[in-house]
Amino acid sequence: MKHNLQFERILFELNRGYHIILSDNENRCNILFSATEAINENTLNFHKKFSKSFPSILLSAERCKTLNIKTDYCCSISINFEWTIESIFDLAFGNSADNDLKLNGVIEEKSKLMNLSLQILKKGKLLPSGIFSIINNSQNAPVEKLALKNKIFFFNMSDLEEILDPKKDNIEIITRAKLPIKKTKDAEIIIFKFNDEPKEYFCILIGKINKNNLSNFSPTVRIHSQCLTGDIFHSLKCDCGEQLNKSLDIMVKNEEGVLIYLPQEGRDIGLTNKIRAYKLQENGLDTVDANLTLGFRDDERSYDVAVAILKKLNFKKINLITNNPNKVKKLNDEGLEVVKRIQLKIEPNEINKQYLNTKKIKSNHIFD
Repeated sequence: MKHNLQFERILFELNRGYHIILSDNENRCNILFSATEAINENTLNFHKKFSKSFPSILLSAERCKTLNIKTDYCCSISINFEWTIESIFDLAFGNSADNDLKLNGVIEEKSKLMNLSLQILKKGKLLPSGIFSIINNSQNAPVEKLALKNKIFFFNMSDLEEILDPKKDNIEIITRAKLPIKKTKDAEIIIFKFNDEPKEYFCILIGKINKNNLSNFSPTVRIHSQCLTGDIFHSLKCDCGEQLNKSLDIMVKNEEGVLIYLPQEGRDIGLTNKIRAYKLQENGLDTVDANLTLGFRDDERSYDVAVAILKKLNFKKINLITNNPNKVKKLNDEGLEVVKRIQLKIEPNEINKQYLNTKKIKSNHIFD
């Protein structure tokens, strides 16, 4: 619990535009770090004063590629003293076609510390770009004391690795109850939690699930990523709401099924960043390129939570409702056998036609 409280504090500081100190004791590297999207002139001035040099901006490999920087690693670029806050924002997550900054001294950052700093931002649903300065501790004082003296929150990399990649083998059922829904009265909701994690996860069981006959029974399963705009407001930009409803129809028809509803808005970049991606799409980018432009992978989702839930329910093999073959592969890699993939037939509308075509061509989704 202590580590989670510390991590919540990190996100609180970064969201407010404050700084944190990240430390890699093994390699004797310490950085002053800020989230790019929350910086202002005071942030840059503090970095210059604290490190006695101009800070650098850290960009993900995905963002670098949109800027025509050929790399498979995140990269740092020294910030020019002539750059404005607006030009830094444009460099970090603006439409790359509009960027006209001269980028000198691009450095590939292969250290764990730099990569973990971007993972912090992603986990907090912040844009994956940071401002950092190397701390030159000329007085050889412990970095913790330096942080305390300047009232800056300090965090060690070894603790970060444990938080950013926790084991999902300690899931517990918190409570369960009948939940009659519009499509069927024969439904039950189950709430799950992992130890030391405040998030709630849930699934809905449809019909009579025979959990004990494992050798002969593979339940119909839909692992659905939350989509506020599609599931609730019936947005025409995507097919998420339609997929959710058709999945429930299949389960009701089969008289059995498991719906796992994961908090992975926008393929797990968060609602704010999803709407930022929508704005980029208004300017001509497709759904994949918009995510890459913001610095994310085209799909940030993991299915370890879904696998843990299914295993907790004693299911080791399933029939999966999806048009995404990559989801099948990821589940198989997690040790869950997908016996059958059940196709969802989606009728495009005039607004989401390009979106569906992009998923087919770039993300290899199957619609035929």
